[in-house]
Amino acid sequence: MNIITLSLLILSYSLVLGIIFAQVLLTAPVVFKVLDNQNASLFLRKIFPRYYLLLTLLTLIALLVSYLFFKTIDIYLALVAVSFSFLGYIIIPLTNAARDRGWDKTFKVLHNLSVFNTLIILLVSVTQIVRISFL
Repeated sequence: MNIITLSLLILSYSLVLGIIFAQVLLTAPVVFKVLDNQNASLFLRKIFPRYYLLLTLLTLIALLVSYLFFKTIDIYLALVAVSFSFLGYIIIPLTNAARDRGWDKTFKVLHNLSVFNTLIILLVSVTQIVRISFL
């Protein structure tokens, strides 16, 4: 296997992990401590679409590299990551609408779905980095 293609795939998934960790460990905990609820909401409504679009772009790169140079399992794992990234982006307006209308149960379900999406993307990324590192 070419070292450049291995490195590109590892880089894509590493960037995904970096973005997830930055969002979960740095941005999200600080937002509600520093900003009031209204400004925190405005900030999160701006950052989360960008977050999921960036994850989608990086996982699409991983999908393309996997499709061109790797095995079927790598393609399927990349497709899972792309799908969950895109699903996270799609549910943002629904989550915001549920919050605005006071539909707490619906908001909680959609928020939990967003967290689940992020966990799946994280697991796929870690799995692929480990798998590819041993090729």
